Amino acid sequence: MTRQVEREAMQRMHGSIRELVEEAGYEYVWSELALEEGRTVLRVLIDSLGGINVKDCEIVSRKLGRMLDDSDPGLPERYFLQVSSPGIERPLFKISDYERFSGKRARIRLKSGLDGRKNLTGTVISVSGDTVLFREDGSGEISIPFNDISRANLVYEMPGPERPVAKGKKKRGQQ
Repeated sequence: MTRQVEREAMQRMHGSIRELVEEAGYEYVWSELALEEGRTVLRVLIDSLGGINVKDCEIVSRKLGRMLDDSDPGLPERYFLQVSSPGIERPLFKISDYERFSGKRARIRLKSGLDGRKNLTGTVISVSGDTVLFREDGSGEISIPFNDISRANLVYEMPGPERPVAKGKKKRGQQ
């Protein structure tokens, strides 16, 4: 499957996939058509406020499989359909994703560099129009035009165990 054929097939399917996912009661996050090791893979990410489990993916996969088989969107005769959650380090695709995850840690890759850097890690502060306000670790706040973001995802930080100080014991360095 050539890149052009892949793009055309994806354009035909995009709206239908979104509609089906939303009618099933889930949030449509993203979809892509890829060629991996000689196999065509249609990957669809779904979400919901309560999170996604295997049963949710199975429901959407069955409905989507039937729709694709019935509508003949131009996929090869054999393809693999993957429906999954966006995961703990969810990708951010739309400007509304940045609004939704304000206050969360994220990793952003820029199309054009900022002071010679393309990779930023920090916290999404807010969104104003088509600009993301971002606080980079070890730096101040920066405004990033949404069109300058090539990809981004949330950053999961495992909560560290808080170790209480035993009564009567002094912390190291105290007298």
